[in-house]
Amino acid sequence: MRTFADSDGQRWQAAVLDASYGVILLVFSPLHGDAIRRGQLQVVNLAEGLDWIAAADEDALRGQLSAADPWDPSSDPL
Repeated sequence: MRTFADSDGQRWQAAVLDASYGVILLVFSPLHGDAIRRGQLQVVNLAEGLDWIAAADEDALRGQLSAADPWDPSSDPL
């Protein structure tokens, strides 16, 4: 998990999630608020996703956040 600031200074946490059928998601949650977002991370497996998030700089995280879609896990579990 990583914490970073978006271009407006809002703090977010990003985490890698192993979804079904080999899909690896990058899930974003704001430190203040409830606007959860998710996007598919283009990696082969969870281990590669964890390596990606560990090595990613804040610009890469901001880019993934801007491409992520809103997500309500209570109505769409995966």
